Amino acid sequence: LTLYGRSQSTLLATVATVATERLSPQVLRGKQLFYDARDPRLAKDAYLSCAACHNDGGQDGRVWDLTGFGEGLRNTISLRGRAASQGLLHWSANFDEVQDFEGQIRSMAAGSGLMDSVTFNTGTRSQPLGDRKTGLSSDLDALAAYVASLSNFSVSPNRASDGSFTTAANAGREVFRRLDCAACHSGTAFTDSRDASTLHDVGTIKSSSGNRLSTPLTGLDAPTLRDVWNTGPWLHDGSAGSLQEAVQAHRGVSLTSGDMSNLVEYLLEIGSEETTAPTTTGNGLVGRYYNNRALTGVAALTRVELINFNWGSGAPGTGVGVDNFSAAWQGSVKATTSGSYRLQTKSDDGVRVWLNGQLVINNWSDHAPTTDTSATINLVAGTRYQLRMEYYEAGGGAVAQLLWRTPGNRSYVVIPASALYDQ
Repeated sequence: LTLYGRSQSTLLATVATVATERLSPQVLRGKQLFYDARDPRLAKDAYLSCAACHNDGGQDGRVWDLTGFGEGLRNTISLRGRAASQGLLHWSANFDEVQDFEGQIRSMAAGSGLMDSVTFNTGTRSQPLGDRKTGLSSDLDALAAYVASLSNFSVSPNRASDGSFTTAANAGREVFRRLDCAACHSGTAFTDSRDASTLHDVGTIKSSSGNRLSTPLTGLDAPTLRDVWNTGPWLHDGSAGSLQEAVQAHRGVSLTSGDMSNLVEYLLEIGSEETTAPTTTGNGLVGRYYNNRALTGVAALTRVELINFNWGSGAPGTGVGVDNFSAAWQGSVKATTSGSYRLQTKSDDGVRVWLNGQLVINNWSDHAPTTDTSATINLVAGTRYQLRMEYYEAGGGAVAQLLWRTPGNRSYVVIPASALYDQ
């Protein structure tokens, strides 16, 4: 039936297609709004929805010219994995809450807004970094809740069949570390995004980059690298058609073709699996815990840490038993000064330590808290040495500590995380 040029239909029935809704009512409502362009509050003439650029929470692979809105050329950012919590939002860090999209709904999509206009125009609330909008509109908060629910990054499909890094990616990881890429792409999020103080100009800002909040754009927010394999084109303006071009666009980066190839492969394999960005300063060894004394099977717990534990009768962490477990810490240690060192362990029960493949401490037995010390070892300042410590707990108390005595000192101290590396 057509009435006044519009198609009309009669509702015959409503059929439930979902037996159990997995989303909370607020997140479900937010998702409905995210995909809605017909609601005149969200868009004029069904012009645009959030999902038009971020279908399924991802990105459309397009570059938008937002010069008319005070910005410039902007490559769409994926929302997945970020959970709306990696610092400020957008390449120019011009939003400090998802609710700031209220202004974009009104300006770009020409919707009337999810917040009433009187409240929106009170104080500095209409400005992106102005008075907070959170808690003033249930629908706007629901939209933000949906964006915050997008907390999972995808697994990289570029790794080896067993999920480990390829040889090239392992080599690229060291290139990443050597270049100190973690100066910007740091921590578990692979970004130092926090506030306007952490914006960077790596040499990619140009006249087409526009402004930030109507003022000159002096830096850009560092993007996470966890899904960089799947978010091309790259850079804030989409000017890099490949990851290699994106790396080469950084000021001062000069790499051999082999190092560049390996670094790109590492970037392609980061995904959700890499625990933390490799740094030039130490952050600990990779510790893997097993629910048996033999260090066999699948690790029940993996984390990066220094070795300084007295668990008593407790468990090392979630998923690991209080008794009959084992652990192996692997990585490297960097000598702080040149000279004679000695390593020392305090353990209950079994322990053994290798330095550069040489077994230097070996007390693989059930015992009460015991101190074992290596012979003197000569190390060179600034050099990193491969380090592995293995441990098992039989029953009763549980202690695992790794210490050293550095040149010129008489006492032993726990080796700090700054001297330990996970590779």
